Amino acid sequence: MRKINNLSFIILGIILVIFTIWSTTDTSFSSLKGIEHQETLKKINDCENSKTDNSFETYMTISSQFDIDWSECDLTGIILRHVSLKNANLNNVDLSGADLTGANLSGADLSNAKLFGVDLRQADLYQANLENASLDGADLRDTIMEDVNLNNASLKHAYIYKTILANTEFTNVDASYANFCGQDLTKKIFHNTNLSGANLAHTKMQYTYLGTAILYETNFEESNLIGSDFSGNSLKKVNFEGSNLYSVNLKNSNLTEANLQNVDLTNANLENANLTDAKIFGTDFTTAKINGVNMDKVKKTKISEFEEKSDLKMLKKYSNLKEENFSNSNINNMDISESIFYKIDFSNSDMSNNKMAHVDFEGSDLSYVNLTNVELLGSNLSGVNLVGANLSGANLSGANLSGANLKDVILDESKLYGADLTGAFLENVSFKEVGIKGANFSGAHMIGVILENTDLRNADFSGIHMPGQNFRGLDLTGINLQNAFLKSSNFENANLTNANLNSAYLNSGNFRNVNLTNASLMNTDFGGSDLTNANLKNTKIHNSYFKNAKMDKIIINETYSDSCFEQDLLNKVICKIKLELNPDSPPYETNYELRDNYSLRN
Repeated sequence: MRKINNLSFIILGIILVIFTIWSTTDTSFSSLKGIEHQETLKKINDCENSKTDNSFETYMTISSQFDIDWSECDLTGIILRHVSLKNANLNNVDLSGADLTGANLSGADLSNAKLFGVDLRQADLYQANLENASLDGADLRDTIMEDVNLNNASLKHAYIYKTILANTEFTNVDASYANFCGQDLTKKIFHNTNLSGANLAHTKMQYTYLGTAILYETNFEESNLIGSDFSGNSLKKVNFEGSNLYSVNLKNSNLTEANLQNVDLTNANLENANLTDAKIFGTDFTTAKINGVNMDKVKKTKISEFEEKSDLKMLKKYSNLKEENFSNSNINNMDISESIFYKIDFSNSDMSNNKMAHVDFEGSDLSYVNLTNVELLGSNLSGVNLVGANLSGANLSGANLSGANLKDVILDESKLYGADLTGAFLENVSFKEVGIKGANFSGAHMIGVILENTDLRNADFSGIHMPGQNFRGLDLTGINLQNAFLKSSNFENANLTNANLNSAYLNSGNFRNVNLTNASLMNTDFGGSDLTNANLKNTKIHNSYFKNAKMDKIIINETYSDSCFEQDLLNKVICKIKLELNPDSPPYETNYELRDNYSLRN
């Protein structure tokens, strides 16, 4: 019997090797015919029925996929993982919050598309057209973006990590607050690119052109910038600490309040540069060209004190204003609802107790504004800068906050019923006693959020980024965390009954004493997590990953599981084969293999 068992394992091992080799060379994608997600099918059906010359059934065949036309359709939140949309017409489509992990979008026309918070991890965008597209808050980790047209695209707060960017330029792109950390951007051209607040730490940017880029408060910490050109640019409050600036051109640049500590400036050109209030500890200027450099430590004068202010009398109900300056103003207790405010500067103003229902704030600056107890019902705040604003007690029900920057915002006791926060950035936000029923947080980045006394039951947090979040003891009954990024988060003693954790990245999390009764765990990554005393009664577990997880004293009454949940050798081998065959399987932690082994096609 022992010989038979040994022979069985040898045969299984050979099968595993064969399947592994096959799976690594297989580059096929799923057809639309295999879609099972009902909401996705419904939205595609509605889209197809709106086309006069096409039928939904046509798109359910493999042969038709080269003729896909979903232009101008509402496909928000759909799930099309590893599906082929090659050469598809997706012009002006709304795919905000969609899960397109591993999808083939090569040659697709995504011009003018709304892609707020879209998940494009490992997707193939070779020669795709993204001109004028909005990808704010998009996850582009391990995405193939070779020879992509990004002209005038918006990538605010996008996660551009380990992304393949060969032959792709960033001309006229708004990548403010985007995360490029560790990216290779050698010889790239950032012409008229907005990189304000962007994280470019540890990047390789040798001989990169940044002369016309907007670089306010950009982080280049410990980056390799050899030979790059910043000449004539404004680099106020830019962080270069520990970077290699060998032979960098900083001639005529404004480095006011910049951090140049421990920087290598060998052979750098700093002629006529302004280093007022710059930090230069540990930096050697011996071999740098410093003719005409200004190192005076004068007091900083606020430009806003001298700017011409707009007349407050222009602010009234039904206003239609463009590019006005109302910064540092008292604009409270007013009714300015149903107005259009295009690119208006309201920064640092007091707008408390205002009635601003159905106001369009497109392109406006609402940073550090007092918005306590305001009415913003149905207002358009998409992509708006709300950094540091106080929205305590505000009514934002039905408001569009997709792609908005809500860093350091106070939302205590506010109402977000039915609000759209797709792809929004909510770092260090105070979220106490907030009403969120019907709100959509798909693809939002919520880092370090305070969630006290907020009812999260049945909340839609699909595709959300909340690494290290504390959910300890919270009632999360019915919450949708599908495709969420929640690495190292704390769910100890939390109630996750009926929760959707499909395709969620929960690696290294704390799930001690958690209640997962009736939860769905398909393709879920629990690698390295602690599930001690977890209740998995009636839980559906399929193709999930539990390597190095602690599962002492777990309750598995009537649990629906497969080989990947079992711990014996035979089931582990079977599970390994299954995971290798399924491109949608965990674990989800990526490395540089995909990028470094990629062969250019153009």
